[in-house]
Amino acid sequence: MNDVLDSFAGQNPLLDIDTSFSNYLAARTRNYKDHRVGGRMDYAFDADFSLRQKFITYSGWNKIYKNLVTSEIPNKFKRVFQTASEAAPGMYPEAYGAVKTCAERLLIDVPKVYVRNAPNKLEIYTLSAENTAPAIVVTSGLCEACTKDELQFLIGCECGHIQNNHCIYYMAAPSFGIIMDSEVVNPVTDSGKQLSSAMMDWITLSDVTADRAGIICLDDPQSFSAVFAGIRSKGINDIYSRTGCVYDSDRAMKMYDTIHVTPARSISLDSSWNSLERRVFAGMEFLNCEILYSWRSDIEKTDIHMVNKQALEVRCEIILGSGAGKAGV
Repeated sequence: MNDVLDSFAGQNPLLDIDTSFSNYLAARTRNYKDHRVGGRMDYAFDADFSLRQKFITYSGWNKIYKNLVTSEIPNKFKRVFQTASEAAPGMYPEAYGAVKTCAERLLIDVPKVYVRNAPNKLEIYTLSAENTAPAIVVTSGLCEACTKDELQFLIGCECGHIQNNHCIYYMAAPSFGIIMDSEVVNPVTDSGKQLSSAMMDWITLSDVTADRAGIICLDDPQSFSAVFAGIRSKGINDIYSRTGCVYDSDRAMKMYDTIHVTPARSISLDSSWNSLERRVFAGMEFLNCEILYSWRSDIEKTDIHMVNKQALEVRCEIILGSGAGKAGV
C-alpha cells in the first residue's frame, strides 16, 4: 500500500499536506493573544499606548466614558442600523471579502461592515464599545472609488483600531476639543485646551498603529506606499476630515530612500515635512521590521536588514518628531 502511495506522491499535491493532529492543533489555537506583549499588540506603536493611558487619569474621563457607552454610541449604532446595509457575499462583496481577509490576518473575529448609501461621500470609521460588537461603517462612494488593495488597507486599519481598543478614544475626542465632521458623537464636556493637543498627538500616533495593521492585511505589504498614495489622491477622509496635508508621493519616496539607509541618530526632518508624510515614513519603516513577518509568514523577507521592535520605535519616534501633534496641518 505504501508503495502505491509513494508512486503517486509526485503527482498529487494533496499528499504533501500535513494532516497530523499537532499541525491541526497549532493552526486551530493560533490567535492574536500570541502577539500580546505587556498588555498591547506587538505591532502597535508604543507611544500610542503610553499616551492613551494618560486620558484615563483625567478627572472627567469617567463622565465622558459613561455618556459614550450608555447614550452616544448606542444611538449612533441605531442610526447606522436604520440607514445602512450590511455587507455580504451578494451585497457589497468587495467590502465583505476585504473584512474577512483582514480578520483572518489579524486573527480577530470578523466585524460586521455596514455600507451607507452615500455615493458622493468617501468615509470610513468604526463604532465599538464595551458589550457591543464592533461595526465598521463605510460609504458606498468609498467602496466604489477604491481598488481592492485600497479597500483592504482601509478596512485593515479599522480592524487595527478595533484590535487596539482605539474606538472609545476616537469617540471621546470631541470632549477634548477635537472637532469631528461626521457627527459620530457630540461633546459632553469642555476640557478647554489643556488636553486637546495631547488628544491630537494621540490621534496621529494611533494612525501609525492602525497603518501597521493595514500593512499586515495587504496581499503585498510592500505596496503600502502606492496604496496610500492612491487613497490620498481620491481625497478619502477619516472622521476628523484631516484633508489639509499636501501629499506628494514622489517627493516623499525620494526622501524615504535617504531615511531608509540613515542611522536613527542621524535622521533629521525639517518643518517642511508634514504629519501625513511623516506618517508614511513610519509605515515604510514597519516594512523592515521582523514583527511584520511574524504575522505574515506567507511572505518572503525582501530586506536582509531587518530591525527589531525596539529599533523600529526609536526610528518612528524620531521621524514623527514635533510634527506628531500636527495632524491636518
